[in-house]
Amino acid sequence: MDKISFLQEKSAFHMKYPEKSDLSFYRWYTQQHPDEAIGWYYLGQAHETLGDTQQALAAYRQSLFAKQGPYYDEARDAYQKLLRAQKRQDWRSRVRLLLASLAFLYALFVFSPGLLQDGTPVASTQPPAVPPSTPALAQPHVEVIAVPSTLGPKELQNQVRRYVEARRPPLTQPYTVLVVPEVPGSPLFTPLLFYQPKQVLGVLKYNPTSRAVISQRWFDSPASLEAEATLATVRDDLASEQQTLQHVLTLRNALFRYYQQKGALPASLADLAGSYPGNYLPQIPLPPKRLLLASYPYHPHAFRSGSAWASLRDVLPLPGYPEPLSPLAPLQIRLAQKSHTLQLVSGTHLVRSYPAAIGKNGSTPEGYYTILQKINKPRGHDNIYGTRGLIFQGNSYAIHGTNNPKSIGTSVSLGCVRLFNAAVEELYSFVSLGTEFIISDAPSPAQPWSNPAPFILAAGPEEETPNTVYTWLH
Repeated sequence: MDKISFLQEKSAFHMKYPEKSDLSFYRWYTQQHPDEAIGWYYLGQAHETLGDTQQALAAYRQSLFAKQGPYYDEARDAYQKLLRAQKRQDWRSRVRLLLASLAFLYALFVFSPGLLQDGTPVASTQPPAVPPSTPALAQPHVEVIAVPSTLGPKELQNQVRRYVEARRPPLTQPYTVLVVPEVPGSPLFTPLLFYQPKQVLGVLKYNPTSRAVISQRWFDSPASLEAEATLATVRDDLASEQQTLQHVLTLRNALFRYYQQKGALPASLADLAGSYPGNYLPQIPLPPKRLLLASYPYHPHAFRSGSAWASLRDVLPLPGYPEPLSPLAPLQIRLAQKSHTLQLVSGTHLVRSYPAAIGKNGSTPEGYYTILQKINKPRGHDNIYGTRGLIFQGNSYAIHGTNNPKSIGTSVSLGCVRLFNAAVEELYSFVSLGTEFIISDAPSPAQPWSNPAPFILAAGPEEETPNTVYTWLH
C-alpha cells in the first residue's frame, strides 16, 4: 500500500471514530495489515514520540518481517537509530552508576580510621588470559572453472594458463584447477564454488609463488570425474572445501539475519539453534574432521555495525581455505515462475537450484518477502506439506515439501511453492529466519546446475508445532 492509500485509510478511520487517536489508528492498521511496513513505521514513530522506547523498538522490529514496500527502509533505519540511542543511554547510565560507586568507595576510604586487613592475599583482578584459538591447517584449495566449448585443445590449455597467472588477488599456496565443460547460464573462467562437476576436461596444479605448473592432465574428450580413479584425491578435496564453504555461508547468513532482527549478534553460535519460533538454524554445523577443529571460530567482538556483512569475515572466518575471489553475500532465495525454478544464491554465486511447483492461474504472489517461520514436520491432512515448511507471507503462503512429487515442475498449487522433500530439507538447513525471498514472473531459463552432495542439518522436535494444523494454500 502506498502512502496516499494509507492516509486515505487514516482519514476514513477518524471520520468513523473521531474520538480515537492516531495511535489507535496505527494499532488498528497493523492488525488489519500486518505485512505492510508503513503501518509499523508510523506505530513506532508514535510510541517513540511518547517516549515508549521498548514499544517503538517492537514496532520497528515487526516491520522487518513485513514485505518490501513504502517505509520498509525507513522503518529499518529508525529501528537501528533507536537501538543505537538506547545503547548509548544504557552506557551513560552505567558510567553514572560507576562514578557514584567510586565516589562512595572514596568517601569510605577518606573517612575510615584505617584499613582492615585479615591477612588473606588479595586475589588478582586481571582477567585470565584467553588462549588464542588454534588456526585450522591450510587445506588443498580446488577451483572449478567452466570453459567455452569452442576452444581447441592447445588454445584451451593456453587460456587456463593465462587464468592462473592473472588470478587476483594472488594465492600463496599451490592449488588445483578443475576445468569443466561450459555450464549454460554460468560465467566462464570464474570459480563455480557450489557446482558439482560430472565431467572434466582437464586438471592443473599450479604454484602461484613460483608461477610454475606443478602438474597437469588433459583429456581428449570429457572424462567422468566420478569414474576417473586418478582424480579421487581432487574430488575429495573439492567436497571438503564445498562443505566448509556451505557451513560458513550458512552461519554468516544466520548471524546477519539475527543482527537485522535483534540489533546485536548472539552471545554464542548455539543461540542460533533455538526452539520454534526462534529456530534460525536446526543445529550448528561442525567443521570437517580434516580441519582438526572442534567448532567453527566465533569472534563477536570483531563485529562492526557500520559494515555488518563484511565484518562477518572476521567474526566467523573461513578456516583452512582462502576467501572466494568474488565475495560471498547474504543468502537469498529466488523463484522464477515461468521456468518453475527455485534458486538459492549468495551474491554472484549460485548455491543450489531446485525444480518447483507453483500456484495455478498466477496465484503465487510476485514480490519481495522474507522467511518468517520455519516448521519441522508441518501438520496438514495426508501429509500434504511434506517434511518442512518455511512461511513467507501471513499464515497462508509457504515453501514446503509435498506428498505428490509428480506435481513438481507444474502450476497446480493454490499459491504455495512446493519442492521435493529432500530439496526443502536442504533449503531449511541453509536459510535462517529473515532470509530474503524474491518471486518473479520474469523469464529465466532453468539452469542446468549440478548441486553438490546434500547438505542437511537434522531438525528436532523442538522445531515442530504439534498443536497446529496448517491451512496453507498448497
